[in-house]
Amino acid sequence: MANIQKRTNKDGKVSYRIRVYAGEAQDGKKVMKSTTYCPADGMTARQIEKAVQKAAMDFERQVQQGGLVADSMTVDELLAKWFKEYAEPQLKPHTVSDYRKLVPRISAALGHIKLNKLRPGHIMQFYAQLQKPGIRLDGKYQAKPGFVAMYPKGKRKALVDAAGVAERTVARIWAGECTSLQTAQKLAQAAGVPFSKAFVNVSKDEKLSGNSARHYHRLLSSVFNTAVRWQLLQENPCARVDPPKVETPEVQYLDESGIAKLLAALPDAPTQYSVLVQLALFTGCRRGELCGLRWSDIDLPAGLLAVNRTLEPVEGKGLLFSTPKTKKSCRVIKLNENAVQLLRDYQQWQLREKLRIGSKWVRKVRIFGKAVDNDLLFTKWDGQPIDPNGVTSWFPRFLRDHDLPPVRFHSLRHSNAALLIAAHVPVTTVAGRLGHAQVSTTTNIYAGFIRSSDARAADALGEAFSRILQTETG
Repeated sequence: MANIQKRTNKDGKVSYRIRVYAGEAQDGKKVMKSTTYCPADGMTARQIEKAVQKAAMDFERQVQQGGLVADSMTVDELLAKWFKEYAEPQLKPHTVSDYRKLVPRISAALGHIKLNKLRPGHIMQFYAQLQKPGIRLDGKYQAKPGFVAMYPKGKRKALVDAAGVAERTVARIWAGECTSLQTAQKLAQAAGVPFSKAFVNVSKDEKLSGNSARHYHRLLSSVFNTAVRWQLLQENPCARVDPPKVETPEVQYLDESGIAKLLAALPDAPTQYSVLVQLALFTGCRRGELCGLRWSDIDLPAGLLAVNRTLEPVEGKGLLFSTPKTKKSCRVIKLNENAVQLLRDYQQWQLREKLRIGSKWVRKVRIFGKAVDNDLLFTKWDGQPIDPNGVTSWFPRFLRDHDLPPVRFHSLRHSNAALLIAAHVPVTTVAGRLGHAQVSTTTNIYAGFIRSSDARAADALGEAFSRILQTETG
């Protein structure tokens, strides 16, 4: 019920203050919204009474529908509300974690703006800022060969301690991975080497890629769409803005020769990593899907592997099991004989490892909040879930040490798809094995492979018709 207070100004004019309850704030305090109604000159007392009651009813209805909350709510406050009431209850933890990493830039550019003042122009200006040089916060700095040679393996401990950088981080940098400006500066200073002689900036222009900028568009679109449903906004301002242009990434993959060289080098790899790489090639599974596999997901006699979960590192929460990327990512993949034999041998190796470790082997793991028997395929030495990031960082080092093409671990998934397409497997089947939500995703990513395969099919068909015509004329 609206509260109406009559006020008389010093000049004798009358106004009415209307106050309405609008819920509670995060601290539990009541939120009241108010407006002022001023009667027009010449109105009778009866007319004023009716007009005030109507204004109070209209205002109360607007507040109850959320239409006036945007008068005081800022973009920062909306983001906080969206994360608490929508993202955290409904999205996967690693998705929420990735979105939170985008908040600082959004907050700096738009956070102070009230929703009722927010316009598409603000969004356009923000996207323009994302494309300016110097916007990157991470930087890409690579250690120079001479600096790396100064600290070979076994002689980095003093440098690690002096710089206060994790030994694992230094190992990655020495393997050729890029690092942030801050970490690079610490290492150069600890070594007493001029920064310019220790590291090189390999960033092209320090701008965000179109793909990275598009992540901001997706987040803002989701936040403002939700605000429209909550009746905090009349429309989504992102709908009137062209999203940042996305560059079509070049799909990295290994051809048959590259795969043969990789397989020949794998006996030098740790057993678990060797099996992970081969299984990625055999199945096309994503990194997190492989790391989340359990033996109960695999029917060796039937040669079937079920993808039921994924394992992802989430900042501040460690390793978490979650449902696969999409509904169609939950799938069953038929294994060939080589993959089945690989898993049989690996299962025996893991059993021997469990016996060797003994009581230190972790017997239970938590999956989806429940403690279950530990039957994970890939683990740390003591049975704990393996860190997918460890797999990602190990793979390029292994390739480098064996003079193999520098591709990412995810490229093994692309290599699997390339082999299937080259073998003229129907695209719908390829999409199903890869777990793509739509066949169009497969055709978009592997358009080049499909065109090449189709050209080879056309050539083969032409050769067949040539033989037929020669037979007829002969």
